[in-house]
Amino acid sequence: MNQCCIDVSAIPSTEKDWGSLKSVFDGAGINATGGFTLGYIVYSKPHYSGVHDDHEVIYILEGRGIAMIGGQEIGFRGDFLLVVPAGTEHSITQVTEGPVRAILAHFT
Repeated sequence: MNQCCIDVSAIPSTEKDWGSLKSVFDGAGINATGGFTLGYIVYSKPHYSGVHDDHEVIYILEGRGIAMIGGQEIGFRGDFLLVVPAGTEHSITQVTEGPVRAILAHFT
């Protein structure tokens, strides 16, 4: 990578049945050894994320809802951080005021 900044507005979003996801940064592009991705996500409906092998943090920018992380129900709102350890089942079970806009990071 020979850039020190990225115009994120030029990156397209991928539309999903629950909202949209924009992959902002993939550490593989700079040969990051620990594995790191960063995205911008918009939940307009509930989304079952499942289980994956990396850790995930979701910083809620705006909106309200309910997440299920490892069997624990968590109400969230803007300026809230959800932490999902690797191997933990998780989902956004309700969007009560939305859409919910968030920054999403995956890392090992």
